[in-house]
Amino acid sequence: MEAMDLFERYLEAVRKLLPWRRQSDIIAELRANLEAQREEREAELRRPLTEGEMIDWLKELGPPLEMASRYQPPRYLIGPTIFPMYWKILRLVMLCVSAGYAVSIIARLIVESHGSEWVAGQIFQYPGILIMVAGWVTAVFAALQFISQHYPEKCPEFVAPKPNWSPANLPPVEKQPPSGGKVRTFAAAVAEWVVQFVLLVWMLLIPRYPFLLMGPGAAILEHSPIRLSPVSVWWFWALIGFNIVQLIWQGLNLLFSNWRIRSRAQQLATKAMGLVPTLILLVTPGHIYLEANPTEASRMPAGVDLAAVNHWLFFGVIAITCLVVFQLAQDIWKSNRGSRQLPANGGSVRPV
Repeated sequence: MEAMDLFERYLEAVRKLLPWRRQSDIIAELRANLEAQREEREAELRRPLTEGEMIDWLKELGPPLEMASRYQPPRYLIGPTIFPMYWKILRLVMLCVSAGYAVSIIARLIVESHGSEWVAGQIFQYPGILIMVAGWVTAVFAALQFISQHYPEKCPEFVAPKPNWSPANLPPVEKQPPSGGKVRTFAAAVAEWVVQFVLLVWMLLIPRYPFLLMGPGAAILEHSPIRLSPVSVWWFWALIGFNIVQLIWQGLNLLFSNWRIRSRAQQLATKAMGLVPTLILLVTPGHIYLEANPTEASRMPAGVDLAAVNHWLFFGVIAITCLVVFQLAQDIWKSNRGSRQLPANGGSVRPV
């Protein structure tokens, strides 16, 4: 079982370095070829390979990076050996630049005074910045590719993998999606991150530009006799924190190639964090969500009972909290039930 686990981990490591559109076909072909080679060795020995023999055989095959490079399409600037590292670094740099650019825009909006035209101009400059950064990263790796071809002795270790690499250090095999589950494509994962990023920027602009949320109604709300209580500020920033955590989590999934399947732990953690804004409303002192605007108190319509309105809003918050807690408890119960059924369905399960 240890030897076969190493074999599966080797294939998994190779798969992550392959073009994502052809991963399944290439791995199926590679698995058939390697299994045939393994069976020949086992036929000569008249027994299965031991863990040590499996390690020796995988070392003969070469590191996963070297094996994957044989299936990479021809590239002119960056060769297949360096391309996986280039792709990982490029994604990391793009995420860091995007986050830094968003923070800089928000900081300038808070410190300085800018209109909507300036904000639109900064957003339109964003693609050009990404193209420039991608060009610099590509130029660096193109130079590294040139050096690796003409001066291999001066290349860093990740260009030419160490000859004494060990299959025992390969990462564990990723869990397969549940029955009926759908594996996401890389394009879908990137689209989700971009949408999450745009949503976060939009939310951060709302305090300074309320019309982004309410349109022309923002001017009416400013002079309304009723306003939101201070708890709305805490609730809003809790939502911001929740979205920041999600954005970082999705970015890390893209960076470390964990975008194919949404892990159960991530789904549960996301729902648990989603409770925080609701709990803030639930524990609000006096359960006051709307209050009279002192500057416009004379315009308060007759017969408006803010206490009654807040009372019914509180019951709505209770109902939403109970619903979210019920869904979270149901998901935890399903997750625990599924983990208990795994040994019965698939034999003994060895923790990774």
